[in-house]
Amino acid sequence: MDEVFTKFIFGYPMIFEKKGDQFVVTIEELGIKQQSQSRGRAIREIFEEVKEKNKLNLIEPKKYDCNLYYHNNLQIRLFKINQKITKFGFSVIAEDIKEIDIVKLENICDIIDLNKTYNIKKTQEVENEIIEILEPYIINPHIRALNMSSLIMKTKHLNKFSHIIEQSYISLFKEEYISTVMILIPIIEGILLSLYGFKFTSKKPKEQQLLNKWAELQYNYCNEKIPHPFIVDEYIRAFIDISEQTIFTKHQLARDNSYFNRNYIAHVMGDGRFYSRNNAYKLIHLVDLMAHVLASCSGEHKRYAFDREDINYKLRVHYYKSLKEKKDIEEVQRYIFSSHKNFKGYI
Repeated sequence: MDEVFTKFIFGYPMIFEKKGDQFVVTIEELGIKQQSQSRGRAIREIFEEVKEKNKLNLIEPKKYDCNLYYHNNLQIRLFKINQKITKFGFSVIAEDIKEIDIVKLENICDIIDLNKTYNIKKTQEVENEIIEILEPYIINPHIRALNMSSLIMKTKHLNKFSHIIEQSYISLFKEEYISTVMILIPIIEGILLSLYGFKFTSKKPKEQQLLNKWAELQYNYCNEKIPHPFIVDEYIRAFIDISEQTIFTKHQLARDNSYFNRNYIAHVMGDGRFYSRNNAYKLIHLVDLMAHVLASCSGEHKRYAFDREDINYKLRVHYYKSLKEKKDIEEVQRYIFSSHKNFKGYI
């Protein structure tokens, strides 16, 4: 077992052992132990057990003194927020959000009840509150351009799809949310398949196998520790939460989450309103989350060293701004779409 393989959740380190064909993952201080033939599956079980205990306030976060305090404290804050907003398809990317907006999300989380089943109307109301905070980051031409040029185009498993993700950005700024959703749903699965090492000559892995592989990702300690391993581990966990509760849910449950799952969308199994603005934003955000994780785990996370004078960045900012500000055909487009019997609107 690699000695450097360490993961943290809620401030607690996981201890890894290999016993026969089993991977054993333990958090000794909490008396939590999970084992599986898949290391990723054992990690996911640890994630889930800590999350369930935290819902009932059965554990206190582990806090550190010295130079680990800031990142440890931030991981704990992100965990507390994410365990509630991932239910609605969102998470927090610390590098892309201001402290004041993290506080606003914390305030929203105070009124979200994880033990309550939300109907579609209430779900949308909560989503809209979250989006009011996150939207400026999601549709910000500067952030889109920076993430594309410095992360997506340069990171393994993402860069092979960068041109297709670029098209989803264009659709986003043109408010063509159907296109954004239809583009990114298969892309997210494609990124996971690439990470898994899938070859066309082999059997396609199941969703759970893809998530197990994702759970095994480890921060590259040769990197400059931006973001810190604590934070990357929370990003990895949050992605699994979102995937399990939205994208990889069973299509039979589609009505409970506005038909937003990959099986329903990929096969267009009905006329459900999966193409909402909110769902388009969720997918843009989810690709950002994947980009930060994969770049950090590959040692290619150079976001803060990125040259904002680079022509690729500057041209994209200009282009995205132009797309966003071009409103002359908006009313015509809305009229055309509203004439379709089954179109249910974006908002």
